[in-house]
Amino acid sequence: MTASYSVSQLWDAFVAERSISLCATSLTSDYRQVTKWLGRCPIQDLQQARQVMIWVLGQKPVLSSRRVAMYTKTMYKWAAQEDVGYLDRNPLASFKMPKAPQRDEEIIVIPRNEIGLVLAALEAKLTYRTVNWSQYTEFMLQTAMRTGEVRALRWADIKDNKILVHQNWTLTHGLKDSTKTNKKRWVPLNGKCQAILDTLPRESDYLFPWDRLAFQSYFRKKLQPLHQGGLISHLYRPYDCRHTAISHWIEAGIPVPQVAAWAGNTSEVIFKHYCNTTQEYAMPEI
Repeated sequence: MTASYSVSQLWDAFVAERSISLCATSLTSDYRQVTKWLGRCPIQDLQQARQVMIWVLGQKPVLSSRRVAMYTKTMYKWAAQEDVGYLDRNPLASFKMPKAPQRDEEIIVIPRNEIGLVLAALEAKLTYRTVNWSQYTEFMLQTAMRTGEVRALRWADIKDNKILVHQNWTLTHGLKDSTKTNKKRWVPLNGKCQAILDTLPRESDYLFPWDRLAFQSYFRKKLQPLHQGGLISHLYRPYDCRHTAISHWIEAGIPVPQVAAWAGNTSEVIFKHYCNTTQEYAMPEI
């Protein structure tokens, strides 16, 4: 049986069995990525499992390659189980994954004097239909919401100048019925948020019924010239808007437990992963 199966065919059999218990998110994100990677792997002989792993771990980006490698290792372990029987033995039983690379933990906050430049660049030319990505970005800057949470906001969730955040919209498969942390929360809508809402059409149930993938691409495309020209200090990502909002709240003196409640995290996570200074400070003389 082993000789008649390729690596990608074994993966298909593995997914077919797992799909009974997997949620749609997994099947359309991580599992789809592994399907693509193993499908283009030049080594398809099941007995050359270590060579397959070496090829996978040599691909870019590094974080994705490690994820695909872990799924591949799980597939081989499954295939060698007695009641599965695709393999007589697991050729990866003693394979050791390399240490994970150190990730850059820098928390990037958009400086106050660069926020206007960023928003102006995003509003300069509405190339994607009539979508104003500057408004989307400004809403993130005012509420610290994740990109997908903004995408999933509904008009019906607004009450007493607050909005209920209880859903997420992924790049891979659409609407999820929970946020990343599976916690609902109410977020106040300040004056700038209210001004944005006043300009939005109400032709959909959603505040921003736009393609998030287009936003990710457009955001980078518009900021590249600013970064190359030295007008902004980093090539910012949409997620940096969340870092920026949370850091501004902390510097404004909002109690950390309240910041955590608005952001949908714990106080510990806020300090560890989100909070940084929003401007340069001079060292005081004591």
